[in-house]
This record gives sequence, structure tokens and C-alpha cells, in this order.
Amino acid sequence: MAIPRWKLVDKENGGCYHVGARCVRRAWLCGRDPVSGRNFSHRRRWIEERLLALAKLFTVRVYSYAVMSNHYHISLDYRPKEKHELDDAEVARRWLTLYPPKDSEHLDALVAALAADTERITVLRDRLGDLSWYMRCLNEPIARRANREDDCTGRFWDGRFASKGLPDEGALCACMAYQDLNPIRAGMTNRVDAPEYTSLQRRLEEAEQEPERLDEPITPLQLDTTRRVVASGGPSLLEITLREYRDQVEWTAGRNRAPTVNERAPPTVPDPKSWLSMVASNRRRVPKAASPPRWTVALA
Repeated sequence: MAIPRWKLVDKENGGCYHVGARCVRRAWLCGRDPVSGRNFSHRRRWIEERLLALAKLFTVRVYSYAVMSNHYHISLDYRPKEKHELDDAEVARRWLTLYPPKDSEHLDALVAALAADTERITVLRDRLGDLSWYMRCLNEPIARRANREDDCTGRFWDGRFASKGLPDEGALCACMAYQDLNPIRAGMTNRVDAPEYTSLQRRLEEAEQEPERLDEPITPLQLDTTRRVVASGGPSLLEITLREYRDQVEWTAGRNRAPTVNERAPPTVPDPKSWLSMVASNRRRVPKAASPPRWTVALA
């Protein structure tokens, strides 16, 4: 039996999580279907833009992602307490951005009217601070859009989204590296900076325009709707710079391709064996009988 979501995600205090979803159909979600020959690569952009746009509305900060042929991964910092920092007007504005009204000409009046409904605002504030609602608002529109394109109905995603807690900075970095290495592991490319629709590629693209980014700590990602590009910024949980992280991922990729090569690990990997084990652990699914997180013990 599946583990209840409340046992996997701390809705009161939040934390860092590795989340994702997999397509239920034989046909590929975002790549070239080897059977039908149809190419669905354009859908990868749908998911990338959607997950980053939603991060501006919900209390989450996206640190990394990888959109593959039939699934995607996201590493994020979930901050449910930030919902209490939103005033009623901001909650209303975010909700109407999420679900735009037909009468967009009178948006300010609609925001004011919704903000005046105290009971409704309480419900909406809880939703904007809920990780499950973030994933719902990511997956449902993608499924509907893909179904329209395929001229079919039915389930698109394989059940609920997967989630796994990342207890510290080391676990977050290892999960990010695992995600950024996914295209290499899948044989889609052999270069760290080549894969499309991974967070590392977007960070390096930004660094090409702003070289100083390489020596700045890695910060959360967001969608710059004006320029239609992925940008980084804001407060961060991480101290590692983009240059250090890139070197770390490149070294990890080399070790995966040739484990016997005795290449010196970068300074940010003081214990190579433990680091490689942490990266590899993200491939394992959470067992059905996994022990609940420590924070749930206090509720027993």
C-alpha cells in the first residue's frame, strides 16, 4: 500500500525534496517515440516553463530539474510557512494568475473582491503553501494539453507524484547532480553542458552572458517572462559556487563512465566514495515499508 503523503512531506515546516512524475503511456512524454516515430520534444519546454512559473506563485524554490523523455525530476525547497507572509491581496493576485478569469479587463476589481472574502482567502492561502497543490497545478495542465494534442482521453501520469526528503545541503547537491547527469546516463549526450532542459545547462547559459555567475553561490531558478529565459537569483541554502558545482558534476560524470580512472576529485568532494554513493542513492525508489520521517514521531 502507498505511503500517505502526510508521512512523506512536512506540511508545517517544509524542507528540501526530490519530486517528479512519470508518464503512464507507452508513448514517450517528451522525446521521439521509437515505435510511432513521432517527436514530442517540444513538450519538454512546456514542463520547464510551467514548473518555474509556478514557483513564483507557490511557496517553493526550484534548485534543479531535468525533463527526460518519459519523466521529470525537480529538487526544490518547500517553505509552507511563507504563506503566512502573503497578505490577502497577494493571495488573491497569485490565485487569479494561476486560474485567470475570463474578464481580465477588470482584474484589479476581481482581486479586491476575492481578497475581501476572508474564508475563501484562507483556503487559497493554504493551497499556495501546499506542495501537493504545486504538483497538481504542474501535472494537470500538461496532461490536458498533451491529451488534446494526441486527440485522446484518460490518464497521462503514472499515479501521484513521487517525493523524497533531502535532509541537508549534501543530499540536495547530490540530488541536483543526479538530475543534471540524467541525460548522460540515458545516453542522450556525453557532455554535461550539452543536454537541453536541465538546470545546469540553463545556469551555464546564463553564465555565458554574465561570467560573474560562475563564482557566485548557486541560487534558486525562476522564469524571466520578459526575456523568456531561465534566470537565477534570490537567497539560497547553498554555499557552493556554480564553477565548483560544474566541476563536481563533470568529475562525477567521468567516474560513471570510467570508474577505474584514478582522477583526483575536486575540493568540494572531500569523500569521493560517499559522494558517489549519495548521487547513486537517488536512483532507488522509496520502499513501500520505509520508516516515516523523524518529524512524524512527535505526532504519534
